[in-house]
Amino acid sequence: MTAIRANAGRGWGWIVEGWQLFAKAPGVWIVILLIYLAISVVLSLIPLIGMIGHTLLNPVLAGGMLYGAAAQARGENLEIAHLFQGFRDQERMGPLVMLGLLSVAGYILAFIVFMIFIGGSFATGLALNSTGANVPNEAMGGILAGVGLIVMLIVITIGILIAMALFYGVPLVMLGRQNAWPAVQASIAASWINMLPLLVFGLIYMVLGIISVIPLGLGLLVLGPVTVCAIYASYREIFEEPPSTTGVHLAK
Repeated sequence: MTAIRANAGRGWGWIVEGWQLFAKAPGVWIVILLIYLAISVVLSLIPLIGMIGHTLLNPVLAGGMLYGAAAQARGENLEIAHLFQGFRDQERMGPLVMLGLLSVAGYILAFIVFMIFIGGSFATGLALNSTGANVPNEAMGGILAGVGLIVMLIVITIGILIAMALFYGVPLVMLGRQNAWPAVQASIAASWINMLPLLVFGLIYMVLGIISVIPLGLGLLVLGPVTVCAIYASYREIFEEPPSTTGVHLAK
């Protein structure tokens, strides 16, 4: 498998291409997004199980939307049914759910790290009180702040790894017909070598996100589909275009 190392400016280019795909069928894309949001809201109403279920099924639904973007790029018409393509394609549903399971495992790991910090801080306080040790509040605060910073960095790192694993992992499974773990490995590697264009992509996305929220959040109905289409444009360039001198061979 070969991934292309794109120029930093392509971060903006992917968003432009995403807009172009969205503009071909804006009404259908907005309906697809509304259905996706409705499913998310219904799942969120179910305590705990709904949140886990949403995390497991989110790659399946995202894969369906990416399938729709790919269909548009081939010159086909976008259909609402494309949202559920991940459920209809039984060979892809399993690996897509596995991506969701890996996400759940990552979030659980981050939660465990956070709880260990909370529990450790509480236990340290009790131990010091029981021994009668007189530790200045400033010193204790400094220790807790230092440990808290380390924990925060660990949690952020886990979150970034999850995002890197899914960014190209979902399209690699849905469109590239890869299994979950090879797709995760390739996605993380491709995200790493394309850190600059993805950073540009992320910064522009943040600005667009703020702008989209201003008109009562209605702009998100456009930004959501454009984001999906932009991710597809990025995936197509990184993995589907003919390898060039900037191509990087990834482990299978």
